[in-house]
Amino acid sequence: MFWIRHLGAGKSLAGAALACFLVGGVSGTLLGGRIADRVGMVRTVQFGAIVAVPALVGLRLTPGEYPPLVFAVLAGIALNIPFAVLVKLGQDYLPTRPGTAAGVTLGLAVSIGGLLAPVLGVAAEAWGPQGVFTIICLIPLVALALGVFLTEPQK
Repeated sequence: MFWIRHLGAGKSLAGAALACFLVGGVSGTLLGGRIADRVGMVRTVQFGAIVAVPALVGLRLTPGEYPPLVFAVLAGIALNIPFAVLVKLGQDYLPTRPGTAAGVTLGLAVSIGGLLAPVLGVAAEAWGPQGVFTIICLIPLVALALGVFLTEPQK
């Protein structure tokens, strides 16, 4: 919708933008595991939140139809760096119940997203897709603030 309504692109390019974001997501998931192996899970979660902000801001502010595609890939990477790492972190926090930990981790993420969806819908009606992207640029800052309280699990 952002590509079509705000950037004036066609449906094909909007679909390509979604594909770029999803390919970035796959890359970010794989990259997150590699980073976690080197610097630890908590730092990886924090790093993902930090790099998500400029990627999302770039996506929001870059003009034109084609240049924002780069930021679609970067946003996909950045937003997915901590995803699998958070599931593993939850399993390490609750080692005797890894299935429950994964379910709670993913379930909580989906539930919070579902609770925020109507708020983003109201923002979209008031300010359009650009307003929603502006709000989304701030969400990783909340994740970073919460990530400061995480500790590496005891082994």
